[in-house]
Amino acid sequence: MSRNLVELVRRTHARGAPTALEVLKRALEDHGEITDDDRREAARLSGLPEAAVYGVSTFYDDLRFPRGARHVRVCTGTACFAATGDAHVRELRDGFGLELGERTEDRSRSLSETVCLGFCHSSPAVRDGDVIDAGEGVVERVLAGAAQAAPEPEWRSMLERPVLTEPSDWSGLRAALASRSPESLLEEVQAARVRGRGGAGFPAGEKWSFARAAPGEQKFIVANGDEGDPGSYIDKYLMERNPALVLEGMTLAGYAVGADHGFVLTRSEYPLSKPALEAAADRARTQGLLGEDVAGSGFAFDVTILEGTGSYVVGEETALIACIEGLRGTVSARPPYPAARGLYGMPTVVHNVETLANIPFIARAGAAAYGQLSPGATSGSKLVCFNERFARPGVYEVSFGGTVRELCDEVAGGIAGGGQLKALQIGGPLGGVLPASLLDTRFDFSELAAVGCMVGHGGIVGFDEQTDMRELTLHLLHFGASESCGKCFPCRIGLRRAHEMFADGRAVERARLEQLLEALEVASLCAHGSGMPAPIRSLLAHFPDELGLA
Repeated sequence: MSRNLVELVRRTHARGAPTALEVLKRALEDHGEITDDDRREAARLSGLPEAAVYGVSTFYDDLRFPRGARHVRVCTGTACFAATGDAHVRELRDGFGLELGERTEDRSRSLSETVCLGFCHSSPAVRDGDVIDAGEGVVERVLAGAAQAAPEPEWRSMLERPVLTEPSDWSGLRAALASRSPESLLEEVQAARVRGRGGAGFPAGEKWSFARAAPGEQKFIVANGDEGDPGSYIDKYLMERNPALVLEGMTLAGYAVGADHGFVLTRSEYPLSKPALEAAADRARTQGLLGEDVAGSGFAFDVTILEGTGSYVVGEETALIACIEGLRGTVSARPPYPAARGLYGMPTVVHNVETLANIPFIARAGAAAYGQLSPGATSGSKLVCFNERFARPGVYEVSFGGTVRELCDEVAGGIAGGGQLKALQIGGPLGGVLPASLLDTRFDFSELAAVGCMVGHGGIVGFDEQTDMRELTLHLLHFGASESCGKCFPCRIGLRRAHEMFADGRAVERARLEQLLEALEVASLCAHGSGMPAPIRSLLAHFPDELGLA
């Protein structure tokens, strides 16, 4: 069915016309809710059946709940949970007299949850309109109508030769266009052994090779800026502080694979990301670095910047593509992979924005220099970020191969106030939970995988001794169940059942839970369902006495 819808969009959707999703978003912004008339108008403009438009309107978090004149969104991400145990959520609900997802009868105010706002360094965070406030006193300020924009710490590179924190001057693209063929650039990226920085760590050069060889009348580059991992704000920093580097990486990827257009999907939870990228793209066009004749080379490449609508699973590449096409952001079975059949049925390279931001360095300095940045098995550098439990939270560029303890103690300064670190979750909600006893594990793909963890996005969420690990389990399962796209029943039903087992307060039957986790791992359609058991298995292994098992 989803492929049929894509073909329908390709046949009927005029170039430049709005998608159904765009029409629905405008309606919500205009009058605070989506009506049947709005759905009919979206169907008329997009060419989609009304039933398909209804599906879009009920899928995305940003569209599902009515908005008041004043719309307040409270972050329920893992870093905010680590900071307050969700006390800030309860205080806002009580203070406003609203449940999450409700609007006052006079439409003056509404309250909803969001995951996450990217202010994990100063949690808890609340968005009041377009102002994101965070840290001590945030609830009191928001209840008083006096929210203020929270400051954000500067990022810092721990490398002598920074890759990701240095502003782009487009020298990597200029060097490639002047001295490399598309084939030789692809070969250099393959030689650099660039692994994806968004989760699975798939080699970037292999994706490029598949897409370049795939038949298709057009090819696309897609940058996944919908960084939904609670506790990670790395892509936010890249898109807002170094947007030109992301665009330069996209342009280089387009040159190597034969694509002439790229799309970036940013998060609606990051209201500054889309404007920053659009401003950088406008500057690049003025300088001749995007457009019909990039740097006078005859190579054409341009970008479109889009904003998401609130969905974690849209970070999965096939769901991301569906969102760009204006459809429900549900996962599709693979193969075919996007490199063969992606956006609008054409070969498509999908990368996390940090992956793309690595490419200009390789184009400029070469694969050998890139490989020397880290002593570990993985080439290049990695951005990591820490939550507010640490003494020095923020974003840091580090090399692979050091220990997690070194990152936590020497880079982030340990737990604030001299507290004790109890555990970490690295790489987002699908990453395992690492107990303090395993902090000497090296920060690299294989070493973390060996202890049930992952590099993932690079978010490092620390939990201190006050954290209730059963409550953490409940928090993670609530997130997993809420964010399932619902396309496959093991994930849609299994995560809810797992959440119910911990939510009723009774002892959890471990054998039954283990069976459920196995079903999720082997039968789910994508990594959301198959990956959610990882943190639960870690908690079972390292904190069984706290989980209330039978």
